[in-house]
Amino acid sequence: MKMTINALAVGACSMLGLISTPASAANVVTAIGADLSASSYVFDFQGGSFTFGFNGDYFGGGPLTISTANGGEVNTVFGEPTTNFADNRGGPVTFGGSMQYAEFMDPTPIRFTNGDNFIGLRAVTRGGTYYGYAFSSNNVLNSIGFESNANSPVTAVAGVPEPTTWAMMLGGFGIVGGAMRRRRARTSVSFG
Repeated sequence: MKMTINALAVGACSMLGLISTPASAANVVTAIGADLSASSYVFDFQGGSFTFGFNGDYFGGGPLTISTANGGEVNTVFGEPTTNFADNRGGPVTFGGSMQYAEFMDPTPIRFTNGDNFIGLRAVTRGGTYYGYAFSSNNVLNSIGFESNANSPVTAVAGVPEPTTWAMMLGGFGIVGGAMRRRRARTSVSFG
């Protein structure tokens, strides 16, 4: 079963204030949380299409795969899809016009995609070129972020909680609210 999502329809997370970015930034991050070992995942942005998959090959070509269409491209090194490790040593990763990108029609392994990774994306459209990234952890596609302004570089951020994390937080707020309501109902005042 393939999952498909349209980035323009899910910018609601950003509008609801679930994602904190500086006022000058126009980086729209979409929380995904898709287990790629269960099924592939298709993401469309400005017409460019990105299909993420999983082949389980941790030591050969890479466990995650990508194919692109309609102007969708992925960051490359030596003509192969590549990744940037997400860690505190190197600081944030910025994707933009100084990097190499290519289109891959068939599912192609993305080397070294075990652990936390940023995968650079680019959507080439009539309205301009949009830069973005995918953030993955092993076989899970956590989130995808794109710059909303054409021809502007985008800086990758890993701080978007997965949908299950949001569900647990909301459930916890509900439990706390219910406990507070029950406590208030038991309080009685007598004048005597």
